[in-house]
This record gives sequence, structure tokens and C-alpha cells, in this order.
Amino acid sequence: MDSVQTVTYQCPNCNAPLEFDAHSGKFKCFYCDSTFTDKEIEDIFGKRDEKVDLEGAEPELTEDQAIQEEFSGQSALYSCPNCGAGVICDSLTSSTRCHFCHTPVVLSGRLSGEFKPDVLIPFAVTKEQARAKFDDFTRGKFFLPKDFTSEAQINNLSRLYVPYWLKSGLVDARLKAIGKKVRSWTSGNYRYTNTKEYDVQREMELAFIRVPCDGSKRIDDGLMESIEPFNYTGIKPFSMSYLSGCPAEKYDVKKEEAAQRIDQRVREASEAELKKTAVNYSSLESVQINTSYRNAQYVYALLPVWFLNYQYKGKDYSFVINGQTGLTFGQLPVSGLKLGLVSAAICLAVAIVVFLIGGMLFG
Repeated sequence: MDSVQTVTYQCPNCNAPLEFDAHSGKFKCFYCDSTFTDKEIEDIFGKRDEKVDLEGAEPELTEDQAIQEEFSGQSALYSCPNCGAGVICDSLTSSTRCHFCHTPVVLSGRLSGEFKPDVLIPFAVTKEQARAKFDDFTRGKFFLPKDFTSEAQINNLSRLYVPYWLKSGLVDARLKAIGKKVRSWTSGNYRYTNTKEYDVQREMELAFIRVPCDGSKRIDDGLMESIEPFNYTGIKPFSMSYLSGCPAEKYDVKKEEAAQRIDQRVREASEAELKKTAVNYSSLESVQINTSYRNAQYVYALLPVWFLNYQYKGKDYSFVINGQTGLTFGQLPVSGLKLGLVSAAICLAVAIVVFLIGGMLFG
């Protein structure tokens, strides 16, 4: 039933695996140090990728097949094109590595048809830079569990191309509210307050360009929004070659579902812009905001993110880095042992001070 094909990108000079190098912005062979531009990669592998894209698309499933896949554990076994070993991944994975020869493997059919991205932003933050940002983020935080900053934990810092929906269009935004102007003064022994009410109405037509929403149910929307924005001047037409050596996922959030989140963000931004035009009032009350959208356009993109996940006492903590701009965000655990020791030390110090003061007063 599954016709997904596995492909690799190999160096034309030594046949070793090629990967996109964030430091140089080129595709690099880490064996012979050869580098290639995206244009050269397209010239070398473009015709093959077109053929694989046409032949490797996942077939449309019947309703019974879809139900069976949903409850089958959503994992599949593919063969590594380099060594023939089995490559196991779930139904959302689009690229991975062979666990035996470590060859980057792209599951081409996973990115065919409706699941083929329109654009991609390559990684610009290197592994060394990501580690340095993690060190900066955790430096001086005494209450972190010791193993959170251990070498083994830092080695779990990994990059991932996250699926995103980007929506552009026009929004007609209207505000209706009661604006109040309040003036107070004192005369003699009396204080007077004069309140005037106004019927406030504002209308705007606003353009919004590529407002993002991540297309993965497994990744928290708020976590991804915390490392925005991405710089769209670095966007490139999608090519499977960028996935060589870097895991990627295909979307499991439909465009229409993502649009609801995007529209909410656009509505909040529109409300803020409308209120900026009504700043001459002491307050706005009974605010009503209406929005309607036109000329909606969607782009399916893969955007670069560094991830570090950590589980402490049954709770998951995440540290993420925007793989293009380097913006970081993290949720840090607190060591109960360290917190207890510090609390005990503070209590002991207070007790000693009280004892000494008591001795001076009553001794």
C-alpha cells in the first residue's frame, strides 16, 4: 500500500552523503570537504527528484485503509538506499537518518502531492551556535537539575524542519465602542467630575502577509510563536535536498484548521491597530470588533527549529531555538533537592541570627 521511496544525496566526488551546512549556506560533504550551491545540487539531482516525486507519491487511502493505518501504530519500515538496513519512522516523518550507517535518508513520497511544501527556510544556526545559546540560557540558574545541563543532555539538542501554514490576505476591520472623556477639578471644598461619552467608530483595511501557524499537532502553538518572527527574505523554493541530514515532518493540521488560529492572530493585531486611532479618550467601553477576510492565499512551508526536550518528575520541558534568527525560548525545571537545601540553609541562618540577637539582649 505504501509506495514511499527513500533517496539520498551523495557527493559527486567521493559518493559520501551530502548535508546542508548552515555555516556556509551550501551543501557540504563532510568527508572530502566539497561544497555545492543549491543551483549545482538542482543541476545534479533535479531530474531524479522530479521522477521520484511523480512515482513515489503515497496513494490515496480508502476509508477502511485510513482507519487501519490510524490504529496500526503509525510506523513503517523502509530500506536505507546506502546499506540496505531497515529505517523505522512514524507516518509524519519526511526525512531521517539510517541508524546503522548514519546516512541521511529522505522519504520522498511523504512530500508529494498535497504534502509537498511550497517553500523552505534553510538552517542558519549551526550546532555549535545552538549549544552556545543553550549555555547562555542556562548560565547562572542554580536551581536547575544537574543533568539538565549535562553533556549527554546537550547532545540531545536536535534540529527539525517544522511544517507551517502561512496565510496572506486582506482584512476589513471595524471597531464600535463608547469613548469616555473624563475631566476632574476641585473648587473650594468640592471636587467635580465631568464625563462625556462619544460614539466611536473606526474602519480599516489591512494587509497581512504570511502570518504563520505550525502544522504539527505534536508541537505546542505557543512554543512556536515564542520564537517568531522568521525572516521571509531568506525563504527558498522547496527542494528535497535541503532535508538531507535533517529530520522533517509533514503536516497533520489541515489548512482550514490552521486558518482559525491565524485569523485569531490577525483579529488581535487589527484590534490593536484600531485602538491606536482612538487614544484621545480616557477609556473605551463596550468595544465591538468585526473582521472579514478577503483574497486569502496559503503557503505550505518548512521552517527550521532547534529542539531540546527534557522530562523531570513526569513533566516535559522544552527549549527551542529559531534555526534562522537564533531567537530562544525555554521552560526550565527546578530541582527540588537544590531548592530544599537552599531553604534549609536560609532557615538555619535565620535561626542563628535570632539566637545571637537573643543572646545579646538577654545575656
